[in-house]
Amino acid sequence: MKQKLKAIVSLLGVFAVSIILASCSIAGGEEGDVRDAVDETMKIFKFAENSDTASFADQNTIDTLNAYGVDANTFLGYCFKNLEWEIGEVNLSGDTGTVTVSITNVNLGAALDQAGDKFAAFSETDEAHQLFDEKGESALVEKLFDFFYEIVDSGTLSTSTNEVTIDVHKTEDGVWEVDPDNDSLYRALFGGANLNF
Repeated sequence: MKQKLKAIVSLLGVFAVSIILASCSIAGGEEGDVRDAVDETMKIFKFAENSDTASFADQNTIDTLNAYGVDANTFLGYCFKNLEWEIGEVNLSGDTGTVTVSITNVNLGAALDQAGDKFAAFSETDEAHQLFDEKGESALVEKLFDFFYEIVDSGTLSTSTNEVTIDVHKTEDGVWEVDPDNDSLYRALFGGANLNF
């Protein structure tokens, strides 16, 4: 009886290993490469403070932020610190394809509105006038962004989950890339808000 149980356990072990290996090969290859490309793109946003996310933003916006002493990567880091995603269906046809991604983030439009309201109230205080007199307009802009950062950190913002279809293509070097021209992707990244940076 023990021999029979050992044989069954051994057979189950081989079966489990074969299922694991089969699932690895299914997720590998072209589809696996596409999933990796999408995941790496999303990580650029998620870890924006330490990445080149600013390269996705409009250069005029970056220049304006820099002129006021606001670090674009820090700002974008706050924008995407709550970002989560799940890669769904991958459809490939030759060197192009689509990937469905479920993207969750806090609503950054609401965060900016709340920061604007706090700043409007602050701007009527003596503290704001003194700050402007002593340090100028840049100090007030910095205060506005501080309000934004506080609101994002507060945990009070509602989240939004949006399902997006992302186009992908294979480069001449055989590397899969996400096509960046996708307004619905950016809306989803901003938690459903329609922001243009």
